[in-house]
Amino acid sequence: MGESSHRAGRPGRARAARALFTDPVLPVAALGIAAIAAVLHAPVLTWAITGGLAGYSLSGSV
Repeated sequence: MGESSHRAGRPGRARAARALFTDPVLPVAALGIAAIAAVLHAPVLTWAITGGLAGYSLSGSV
């Protein structure tokens, strides 16, 4: 009984919190910003990934 009465007291607040956590606007914006940053730094990222893969393969981990 205490659980249902506690939950029934703030239906708008719970709905707002659920909408905030499930709204895709923030993750999409973050991915968009990351994509733009990756495009602007593509040569550096390419060499960093290539160097990381080369180091991994040369270390005997493969």
